[in-house]
Amino acid sequence: MTTPLIYCDLIGDLPALAAQRWGERHAFTFEDKSWSYQDVETEVERLAHALRALGVKKGDRVALWLTNSAMLECLLFAVIRIGAVAVPLNTRYRTQDLAFTLKNSGSVLLISAGKSGPVNFDAILLEALDEVAVDAQGQMHSEAVPSLKRVVIMGDSAIPGALGWESFRDLGELPRDDSQAWNDQSYQRHQESHILNSHAAMTPQPTDTALIVYTSGTTGNPKGVLLSHNGMRLCFDRAEAMQLQASDIQLTYLPLFHVYAISYSMIMSFMCGGAQVIMSGFQVDQALELIAKHRVTVVHGFDAHFNDFMLALAKQPSDISSLRFGTLTVGADSTIELAQAAQSKVCPTLSGYGVTELWGGVTLTPQDANLEQRCAASGYPLPGVELRVINPDTQQPVATGEVGEIQVRSYSRMIGYHNQPEATEQVFDQDGWYKSGDAGILRADGHVRFVVRLKDMLKVGGENVSPAEIEGLIATLSGVEYVAVVGKSDARLSEVPVAFIVSAASGPKQAQQVIAHCKGKIASFKIPVECYFVDALPMTPTGKIQKEVLRMRLRAMLSNQNEG
Repeated sequence: MTTPLIYCDLIGDLPALAAQRWGERHAFTFEDKSWSYQDVETEVERLAHALRALGVKKGDRVALWLTNSAMLECLLFAVIRIGAVAVPLNTRYRTQDLAFTLKNSGSVLLISAGKSGPVNFDAILLEALDEVAVDAQGQMHSEAVPSLKRVVIMGDSAIPGALGWESFRDLGELPRDDSQAWNDQSYQRHQESHILNSHAAMTPQPTDTALIVYTSGTTGNPKGVLLSHNGMRLCFDRAEAMQLQASDIQLTYLPLFHVYAISYSMIMSFMCGGAQVIMSGFQVDQALELIAKHRVTVVHGFDAHFNDFMLALAKQPSDISSLRFGTLTVGADSTIELAQAAQSKVCPTLSGYGVTELWGGVTLTPQDANLEQRCAASGYPLPGVELRVINPDTQQPVATGEVGEIQVRSYSRMIGYHNQPEATEQVFDQDGWYKSGDAGILRADGHVRFVVRLKDMLKVGGENVSPAEIEGLIATLSGVEYVAVVGKSDARLSEVPVAFIVSAASGPKQAQQVIAHCKGKIASFKIPVECYFVDALPMTPTGKIQKEVLRMRLRAMLSNQNEG
């Protein structure tokens, strides 16, 4: 008999409830260290105390700029538990992205790694903060990010006033009269009374903001999506529809700064009492080794991940027989062939349609779906979710099987875009329908099928990338008169950015000049892979660049190259 899933209204309550139900059951493994559900709860509560001791209050923003780890999951739970707002930041950010999101979010505290592999996070942060002063109370002052008062660094730091990780954790020591251990009966009694009945001033409400998740917007800078605890219901319904079990072991390599990983890998695993094997980032050979070693049953990913799995398995077979299913977004024509191959070469997959603004996937392929539905559709709407496909010009529903704009009405909708009320109003109509800007089809079998993005947005290896952001940076290069960025099809990453540039006599003439200008300022996946220098860009009579003409030119150039 399947063990009932845990349901709760507040994200921060989930580790305590999981510890009460499952105690010493394995929760996750990271770098060969295993954590029980009780271990996780103990650490979450310790970190919650440390945050309070550092002065973090209900509603405060706490930025987390860390690669995947056991501690990052504990921090996400701890920040949200005390009523603060977790702001997980993309670890591919460089100075420009980082400075903007820290300032825009109003973060009062940042917890970051000093280094991760070859990336020196500390140096990037120091440059983003510019000049830093520290007052007598140890609080920081940066004109670049006025809200930021404290920085905690895991590792060495050159930032004035930065607090070391162990010093921060020491702030979480519970008051006690003797040398009782953290996990003794005294702590258990404290935990039960404190977590589920914590100070009213710190206790969040289900409608409060729990997360700000940044997603690239068409206006250039990332948009901060305000998410409340209402995603818990969506996670619960997904977990039920997927038939997740306590015996399931998930491989968590998707980045925990996206809703996909936070909800599917982290929250839903705790709900079912399963386990996770956490990877700091996706490396296909290591992932296959971990699947075989830990008998992983569930994986999640985009085209690039499943493509990498199949390429690696073709070179070197590995035992992935434990895999029960995976999730893979399909629907676009370019995904169908890959999805069909993945069913037999990796594992059966379930698809879905969702966006950050709706807490991720609001549709899901059922486990009893047939092969065609798994590979060419995006599932049924989950309970409580309404979905329609309309003509964006007339706002009237299109006929079954016809292409239109996907619109969704759901309890899981975002609170709004942080400090962008006009942008929020633009994506919701007066009846609460979210206007996705994505093209889709409602099929005769009730499945929705995502077809293509209507918005001018690139999808690079699962990351939403704003052309406007790249264009704005390239435009700052001396001698650049006009620039337009469009997507080029890529076998592995789905799309990669390509720039068309009108350059003055004194401006850049080689792609390497543009690429060098972008490096260190924006994430590497946003940097154009190619630059074409042209005399003029195609324009409409009103002066708008005709990007579809550029895409057609690009396809023609690639076609000629292939024929040659």
